[in-house]
Formats: sequence, structure tokens, C-alpha cells
Amino acid sequence: MLGSRKSLPRLSGLAFLAGALLVAPVSAAPKRAMSLNLCTDQLAMTLAGPDQLVSVSFLSREPSLSMLHEEAQAYPVNRGLAEEVFLEKPDLVVTGTYALHNTTTLLKRLDFHIEEFSFAQTLETIPGEIRRMGALLGQEEKAERIAGDFTVELEAIAARQCDRRPTMIAYDQNGIAPGSGTLADSVMRAAGFANLAADLGVVGMAPFPLEQVIAARPDVISISRKQDAPTLGEHVPRHPAIAALPETRIGAFVPEGSLSCGAPGVMEAVRALAALRAEIAPCPQDATQ
Repeated sequence: MLGSRKSLPRLSGLAFLAGALLVAPVSAAPKRAMSLNLCTDQLAMTLAGPDQLVSVSFLSREPSLSMLHEEAQAYPVNRGLAEEVFLEKPDLVVTGTYALHNTTTLLKRLDFHIEEFSFAQTLETIPGEIRRMGALLGQEEKAERIAGDFTVELEAIAARQCDRRPTMIAYDQNGIAPGSGTLADSVMRAAGFANLAADLGVVGMAPFPLEQVIAARPDVISISRKQDAPTLGEHVPRHPAIAALPETRIGAFVPEGSLSCGAPGVMEAVRALAALRAEIAPCPQDATQ
């Protein structure tokens, strides 16, 4: 009995501690967050509160890659170096799983809070990425609103599609074309196009021979906007055999940077391609609008 009575205060203390843990927040929102990656830049700049984001990657200021290149001018930039993070001493570091492996490994050893986002991105993964970043930054309500709006608009665009799906191929730098499992492929499908590269078996990003393009005669060839340095992708429309396809539309049909990352800005690409599809292959409801 004496042993039992002595244990009561101890048990009461444990119960009090357990109750306190239940009501306490799991973790406070970081006051100083830092992004080392172009795609985490886009999410963090969209969701961070005032003065919460202390640095973004230098690529976020590049118009050809970043939909938020103007907003990025307001932030100090970094090149993903561990030394930069050490000097900044952020509460949270967000980056991608596919780059900066030496940096992230070192930072983890130094006990920095590192959160990595995958490059396996499609339209379907974006709402989850928005919510995850919102939770990390303590901006859950804002993230839920943005993710919800994204899903609603995507569903509305999908509801306007029909079986009339024109064919399209997107050429990137060095003649690379996105196939199945890519963000660009999911955008094309959502906008009502059939992705020629995916239909011919391309998975991920891969070179796509011009001979196959000529043989398939796609309705649309999408190319990147002209950059300061010439790229192989820019020479596609100049090829004589491509120029001899009078029914094929060739051009830069999506806003710069809109296909770089799985972030809310990708909706600009969906809207642009959905409008193009409605123009060249209207569904019955398009004719009545």
C-alpha cells in the first residue's frame, strides 16, 4: 500500500505532462525560412508571411524559369551553399531532393531543419505540395485556400474537354521533349491535347527525332521563347520539313517559366493551352460560348 501511495504523485505528474503535450503546438511556425531551390522558391514566395522568407535561390529571378521573377527581386538570393545557410541561420530550409545533395547532407549534420520536395511533379501533386509548404510555414489557412482554388479551376477546365483532342509536342532546349509522367504532359492532357511524345512511348524527358514529328504531323509544336543563347529547340520551326507542314501551328504558347515547377503558377500554362485547344479544335460547348 505504501508503495502504491508513493507512486500516485509520480503518475499525476506524468499525466499532467501528457496533457500539456496534447494541447501544446507540435512546432512553432518558423520566423526565418530559406529556400535553396527554384521550385521551393515558387511555393515559399506564394505562401510565406511578411519577413518570414529570408532568402530564395538566384534562379528565382530568371524570367525564363520563374513565374515569380518580379516578386523575387524583393528577396536576397542564394546559390545553395551551406556557408550561406550557416551565416543566415534560418529556422527552416526548404529545397529539392534532386539537387544540392552535398549541401543538404552537411546541413543535416549541423542540425538545421531541412525539408526536401520531390521533382516528381504533375498537376495532381500540386495541391498537396501547396498544403505541405503551408504547414511547414505555419500558413495552413492560406495554403488551403490556394490549393482549393487550384483544384476547382482545374476541374472546371477538365469539364470543358471532349473527345476532340488535337496532338501536340513540346520542344525544350537541346531538342528534348516531355513524355508521360512529366508536369508538361499533365498540363497538355488537362488542356485537352494528346501529347505526341507520350503517345509514342517517351517517359520523362528525352530527345525526340524530327523524323517522327514529320511523320506524325502534330497539330501543335510548342517551343520555348527565344533566349539570349540559341538552343536546338529554337531551330525546330526553321527546319524545311517542319515548315512544309502547313496545318501545324508552331510557337511559344505558354508563359515563360510556367512549366518549370509544380506550383500555382503552372495554371497559367493550363489556361493558355486550354484557350489554344478551344481555338483549333473546339468542343460543342465552345461553339455556343
